[in-house]
Amino acid sequence: MANFRIFQVPDQRAAQREVDPAFEVLDYSLNDRLDWFEYGPMRRFLLTETLDESCFYGFIPPQFASKSELTAVQMAEFIRQCDGQAEVILFSPRIDGGAQFLNVFEHGDAAHPGLLAASRRLLARIESRIDLDDLVTDSQNTVHSGCLVAKPRFWRQWLKITDQIFGLAESSTDQLGRTLTSSMPCRERGEVQMKVLIMDRIATLLLATDATFAVRVLRPVLTSQQVCRTPVAILSDALKIAYRAQALSQYQNVLRFVRTARKFWRFELRLGSWISLVRMRSDVRKHE
Repeated sequence: MANFRIFQVPDQRAAQREVDPAFEVLDYSLNDRLDWFEYGPMRRFLLTETLDESCFYGFIPPQFASKSELTAVQMAEFIRQCDGQAEVILFSPRIDGGAQFLNVFEHGDAAHPGLLAASRRLLARIESRIDLDDLVTDSQNTVHSGCLVAKPRFWRQWLKITDQIFGLAESSTDQLGRTLTSSMPCRERGEVQMKVLIMDRIATLLLATDATFAVRVLRPVLTSQQVCRTPVAILSDALKIAYRAQALSQYQNVLRFVRTARKFWRFELRLGSWISLVRMRSDVRKHE
C-alpha cells in the first residue's frame, strides 16, 4: 500500500473552511516572500525534510475540493490503488479550459500575453532544448492548480528547474529577471508576477518532456458547470493524445480546425438542448 503525505498550502486569502482537516497543512505564515506564493513553503519543505523515496508528496491549493469535486478520501483511495510503478498521480480538474490549445504555455499566453515569449527566453537561458511550438500537453500530463502527488525523484527535478527561475527572477539588473517580475492580472490570485504563472507550468513541462516518469491519472475532471464545452474538450484532448502517440501532423491540423470552430459547435449544443432536440439533449445531459 502506497505511503503519501498531502499538504494544503493556504495563502493569506484562504478561508478556514477551505482547508480540509484530512490533509496536513504547510505553514504559510513562515513565507516571507509572498510574491512567490506557495513556492516558498514548498521549497523549504523539500530542502529541509528527509524524503521517503517510496512516499508520494503533494502540495495542493485550499480550494482543491471545489475545483476537483473530489474528497480527500477519494484521493487517498486512488493513490492506494495505483500500482507500485507509479511515480506521479494527477488529479487535475477541468481540461475544458485549455483542451483546444496545443500546450499550457500557449493557453497561458492567451490569458496573459507575453507568457509564451518569456517562457521561451527562460528555457533558452537555462539551456533547455524544449521547443514550446511543438510541445503537446493533454489530460495525461497536464497539472492544473498543483493537483498532483509525486515521489521525490519528480520533486527533485522540479526543484532543479524552479530554483533556476528563482535565481533569474531575483536579479533586478537582468532584463529577463525584470520580465519575470512584471505584474500580470490573474483571475484566481489577483495581481501576480510573470514568474508565478510560468512556475505553475513547470510540473506539466516536466511530465510532457520526460517519458521516464510513470504517470497515473484519476480522471480528467469536467465539471457540470461546463456541459456545453465537454464534447469539444474531449475531442481536442483525444486529438492531442493521438498526436503524442503517433506524431502524425493530421491530428494537429484537425485540432486547429476544431479550435477555430469550437464557438460555433458550443452554440449548436446550447441551441439543440434549448429547443429540445431529443437526441442532442439526451447526449448533452450524459455529461451532467
